Amino acid sequence: MSFTESKNGLTRREMLLTGALATAGSVVVSNISLAATPSGNTLPIPDIDELKPDAMPRGFSQAEIERRWNKCREWMKKENFDALLVPSRPEGNADIKWLSEGNPDWIVFPQQGKPTAIFRTGDDAEAFGKSTHLDINLANSRLSRSDLIISTLKDAGAAKGRIGVGNLSGVVRNDEGGVSYITMKNLVDGLPGAKLESAVNLLMRVKLARGSEEIEVLKLASRISELGLKAIVETAGPGVPQRDVWFQVFKALLDASGEAPGRVSIRSGDEGNTANGQPLNEYMQAGQIIGEEISASVLGYNSQVNQAICIGPAPAKWESAYNYNIELFNELLDWAKPGKSFADYSTLYKQRIDKWVASQGGEMYFGVVFHTAGAMGDGPRMGWGRDDENSDLVIEPGMVFTLKPRVPIAGISPNSQIGDAILITDKGAERLGRRKLDRITLG
Repeated sequence: MSFTESKNGLTRREMLLTGALATAGSVVVSNISLAATPSGNTLPIPDIDELKPDAMPRGFSQAEIERRWNKCREWMKKENFDALLVPSRPEGNADIKWLSEGNPDWIVFPQQGKPTAIFRTGDDAEAFGKSTHLDINLANSRLSRSDLIISTLKDAGAAKGRIGVGNLSGVVRNDEGGVSYITMKNLVDGLPGAKLESAVNLLMRVKLARGSEEIEVLKLASRISELGLKAIVETAGPGVPQRDVWFQVFKALLDASGEAPGRVSIRSGDEGNTANGQPLNEYMQAGQIIGEEISASVLGYNSQVNQAICIGPAPAKWESAYNYNIELFNELLDWAKPGKSFADYSTLYKQRIDKWVASQGGEMYFGVVFHTAGAMGDGPRMGWGRDDENSDLVIEPGMVFTLKPRVPIAGISPNSQIGDAILITDKGAERLGRRKLDRITLG
C-alpha cells in the first residue's frame, strides 16, 4: 500500500472521512430542510464542472512529505534545535499534519535520524503505519506519556540538546500556548541536561512558502470556496432562514470536494464570524448586508473567501463603499511582491481606511487584512494593530494567504468586505479565485 492510495485508490483517511460524511449526510438530509427559496440570482464562476470529488487529489506524495522534512531540518539548523517536540492541538492541528499527514498525539522530530510518531493507543499507531510509507518510528502510550517522550528524545540523542517545543507560547488565538503543565514539568525534570524552548515561531514560518503540491490543493480549495458564495446568491433573500442558506453552502462545498468544509459562517446584518460557524434560527431581512467566512477543504487544507452581499434595497453608501473595496483589494493585490514586509502591508491598509473614514464616515475597523491558507491552526493572522511578533515577516514566492480588506459603511453593520486567496509568485501576486469581483445586490 502506497502513501497516497489503498487498493481501491483511497487513503485510509479518505475512506474514514467518506464513511463519516455519508452517515452525517444522511442525518442532515433526513432531519433538516434545505428549502431555501431560489432567488433567481446567480454568480457566474468559470469551470465549476471540474469541481467534484472524483477530480480531487487522493493525497500528498511521499516526495512532498520528504520535502517538508528536509526544509524543517534546514530551519532547525539555522535556529540550533537538536530536536523538535510537536504536540497535537485541539484548536487546529496544522503542525502535526504538515510533518506527517496523520494524526499522532506527538511527534519527536530529530535533526538527524528517524522521527517518531506517538499515539495514545496501539490501534491508532497500527492504522497510521498501514496508511504511510514514511520512514518513521511508531510508539504508543495511554498512560505515562511523559516517560515515553523522554525516552524517545534520549534515543534521538537530544537528552542534552536544545529541544524546540510546539504549541508552547504565541500560538494563533492562544498566546500562552496549550502544552500541559504536568507534561512540561516532567520533561524538564526528566531531561535535566536539555534546554526546552518554544518552536512555535519556526513551525509557523517554515510552512509559509508552500510546495507545488500544496499550492495546487489550495487553488482547488479556493475555487470550491467560491461555490459557497454562489449558493448564497442563489438562495438568500428577505424572509429566508439563515440556517437554510447555511446548509446549502455546506452542501455545495461538500459536494464539490467530498470533504467537510473548514468553515461556514454566515450572518445577515452582522459580521460573518459572529455566527461562529453555525446554522442559526434567524431570518434575513431586506436592506441587510450578508457577511461570511467560507473555507472549503481539500486534503484538509482550507482557503477562505469573503464577499459582502446586499439584500436589496441597498442602504446608502453601499455602492460607493463596495466600489472602494474593489479598488483597495486590487491595490493590495498589486502591491504584494516578494521582498516587501507584512508590516508595511498593514500600514498601507490602515492608510487607505483612514482616508475613506475621513471622507465618508463609518466605524474604524483594523482587523485581519490577511491570513495564511492551509490546515486549521496555521498562522499568521495579521492586520493593523495585530502585527505582534510577526511584524518582521517578508513576502516570499510560494506564500498563499487570504487577502480580505474591509471598508466601513456609515451606520451599517457589517462592513463591506472582499476576501480571496492570493498566491505570491516571483513577479507579484495572483488571485486564486475565478469569480468576477462585482458588487452583488440581491432583488
